Amino acid sequence: MKKSNRNVLLLVIILIVGAICGNVVGETLKSKLPLLSYGVRMGLSPAKLELGVFNLTFGFSLNLNLAGVIGIIFALIIYQRM
Repeated sequence: MKKSNRNVLLLVIILIVGAICGNVVGETLKSKLPLLSYGVRMGLSPAKLELGVFNLTFGFSLNLNLAGVIGIIFALIIYQRM
């Protein structure tokens, strides 16, 4: 794999981990700091494709709160310092 592709993959992985960690912190501290759990939910509703032999379901949902955005910012800072 090329070095630039590896860097992009590493960036995507770090951003996803930052968003997940931020969302977990936001949901955990929801009762103490309700501002951290404020966010939006966006995505595509599930679409089903039934082909007789097998069924496929496609869908995507993103639930991002303020703590998740903070986690993404921290992840970007960590990536830049690597």
